[in-house]
Amino acid sequence: MARRVTDSARVLNEEYQALVSNDKAGLKASLERIKKAEEDVVALRRALINELARVGTLLVNKEDLLRLAFLIEDIVGHINGTAFKLSHIRRSIAKTRKYKDAIVELINLLIEEVSKQNECVRALSINPDQTIETAGQIQKLENEIDSKQRALITEVLKSVAGYRDLIAMKDAIEAIEDCSDAALRAADSTTIVALGV
Repeated sequence: MARRVTDSARVLNEEYQALVSNDKAGLKASLERIKKAEEDVVALRRALINELARVGTLLVNKEDLLRLAFLIEDIVGHINGTAFKLSHIRRSIAKTRKYKDAIVELINLLIEEVSKQNECVRALSINPDQTIETAGQIQKLENEIDSKQRALITEVLKSVAGYRDLIAMKDAIEAIEDCSDAALRAADSTTIVALGV
């Protein structure tokens, strides 16, 4: 489940490159891949609920696991929303160097954060202490994304002329930040599960 979320985050980078290079087919394919990943995560979460229902009262931290599954699903929902908002940035703005480099950096940091969340989940059954340590790294990445997102928003507010472009850029940048916040919430939940293992 967490791996599908990581895969969908990586597609954001491909989507932005397609946007910059005016590859409409690539842009559409990226949006469809992210939508498919979200559908897969929803199906996996349903399967997990069914499995936990079968286990019954044998599992002490069942509620914590369910909460974690919903929070992981929430990340991919935010990624889907981000993909939609990125697709509405005009190419002329998207390819402007000062915006392009900053957005690509934000996306790469988000991919790293979501990948760390995947590591957190994988470490639960092997090494719960590693889960807690990796969650700390996720907090640092989220702080870095916060800082860079604020700087980019400030730059966009100063330099983007048209309202349409301003709104599209601001929405896309804030959507990346929302993804980052969702990954941090999932990391916190993963830490709670690790403490109960």
